[in-house]
Amino acid sequence: MPEKALKCVITGGTGFLGREIVREFLAQGARVAVNYRREERFRELRTLVAESGEVVGFPASLDSEKDVRSFFSRVQEQFGGIDVLVQVAGGFWMGGEIAETSLEQWGRMMQMNLLTTFFCTREAFRLMKENGGGKIFTVSSRIAEELPANMGAYGVSKAAVLALSQVLAKEGAPYNIQVNTVMPGIIDTPANRQMMPEADFSQWVSPSEIARLLYRLCEPGAPVLSHSVLKMYGRL
Repeated sequence: MPEKALKCVITGGTGFLGREIVREFLAQGARVAVNYRREERFRELRTLVAESGEVVGFPASLDSEKDVRSFFSRVQEQFGGIDVLVQVAGGFWMGGEIAETSLEQWGRMMQMNLLTTFFCTREAFRLMKENGGGKIFTVSSRIAEELPANMGAYGVSKAAVLALSQVLAKEGAPYNIQVNTVMPGIIDTPANRQMMPEADFSQWVSPSEIARLLYRLCEPGAPVLSHSVLKMYGRL
């Protein structure tokens, strides 16, 4: 492992997109830590990326302030700092009209997407301030820009993620903390293929494309980039 290997946190690393990002960063020599809620999912991840490198994991529910603080503290102890946070963790709900959206479902989207991003970026930001800087990537959605009808809870939660990220980018400038947001269109995952079996999957953005872009923005010599929205819509 390179002496100055990147020290990275990838939340949601046991999910389909997260796994590809973990694999890419490990393959490039980075040290990677992920959170998990179910140990068997973490074991599956370790097996999947074994040829690329070794990933470390700690149990944490990202909608728990206590868990998130403990998670980042343990990563700090393990790695001696954090250079990169890729905040992948989140959730999707197709939804319906706002008039038919329950408070429970509205709150669930805000919890899964906005609250988890707030907790994780806040802890990473604090550590990066102490360590002289870093890079934070959040994940929004094309839906956050288009805000179509019948997807209000999800769209508003992802728009809020984008807004939070823009605030963090401004606050991070004095501390050499760069904050950018990935805004994908439809990601080519098994779940999306099952949901839209008649679609042309070749038009969608692949998880590996997202992973490669993220690493390129972190590698030595990468340009200083902050306050940017990285629109990855595939060919749609």
